[in-house]
Formats: sequence, C-alpha cells, structure tokens
Amino acid sequence: MAKKPSKGTGTSKVRFIMLEAEMPEGDLAQITTAIQNALRPAQTNGPRIARSTTQVIGQSDLEDEDVIDAADYADDAAEEAAAAPTTPPKPRKPAKRKIVQIDLDADVSLATYAEKYPPKNEQDRFLMTVAYLCEERPDVEGVTADHVYTCFRKLNWSTGSKDFAQPLRNLKANQLLDQGPSRGTYAVNHIGLDRVHKFAEG
Repeated sequence: MAKKPSKGTGTSKVRFIMLEAEMPEGDLAQITTAIQNALRPAQTNGPRIARSTTQVIGQSDLEDEDVIDAADYADDAAEEAAAAPTTPPKPRKPAKRKIVQIDLDADVSLATYAEKYPPKNEQDRFLMTVAYLCEERPDVEGVTADHVYTCFRKLNWSTGSKDFAQPLRNLKANQLLDQGPSRGTYAVNHIGLDRVHKFAEG
C-alpha cells in the first residue's frame, strides 16, 4: 500500500531564473553582471537619514567669548561694589585730658589775669588762657590742650565738653591762634592778643 505524502505546515520558496541574451562572442562580462543583478535581493527604499552637521568653534571664537565674559563679570562686580553700602568712618575719639605741672600762682597769676581780662563766653576763655600762657609764662614752649585744661581746672571753669580741644581748633581756623612749635600746640598771634586786651574794656 503506497504512503500518502504528508502535508507540512511550513512554506517553501523556489526561484527559477531563465536568462537569454545575445552578445558578441567572447564577451562574458556583460552576462556576468546581468546574472549578478538578477540574483541580488531587492533593496527597500527606506527613509534617508540626514547627515548631522557639527559646528566647529575655532580658537578665536573661544577667545572672543572669554573676553566678553570677563568684561561682563567686571561690569557686574563694579555695579555690585557701587550698590554695596559703604561703611561710614569711625568717629574720632577725643583724647582724655590730664593735669600738667605749671606754676599758675606766681606773678602775674592766672586768677589776676582773668580778672583783668574777663572773658564773656567759652571761646573767649580759651583765647584768654592761651594769651596768658604766651604772655606771662614764656617758659611754656607751645601751649597744648592739657595746659589749657589745667588752667580751667585752676579757675573752676567747666571742662565737661565732649571734645575739649575743639574751641582751640576753631580759634586757629579763625586765625586768632597759630600753630605752635610742634604739632598739637598753639600760640596766640597779635590779632588774638588785641582781642583779649579789649576784654578789659567790658
């Protein structure tokens, strides 16, 4: 009994190619190319992928960019410095005054001079005191604020001002006192001395 051929579940693919060509005798190159093209599988036309272009930045571009960034940074730093609040300078702290050794009782005494030329206000007191030390105590080389402070304490005049030496600087600015032989010292000039002598007129 003959067997029936079994039915398979797969598929079979058969390609039969017949080529017929007329060409000059001995020219096999063309027929070889034709056979290769016939046997080559067909190519699918897929989407073309565009070539990406990469921008190359030259050294000069980098240098220019660096310069711009540095300039912007400098401008920003200057603006921040201008906007930052400036610290106010610390106020000058007046020096603490002290008593110095000086004879104020010998002739002419300080009290007698003050009675002869009575000052009318605080600034006149400073001017009169410097005039007294310059006229009656020539051994004092350069009147200091401490000399004046000692005279004020002798006469029981007020010494409670925050900056005791400020009136002396004011008198110098008004050209009634001159700078003494060293820094921080004072001497009465002839204009200041004339004003003190006028105190006697009342």
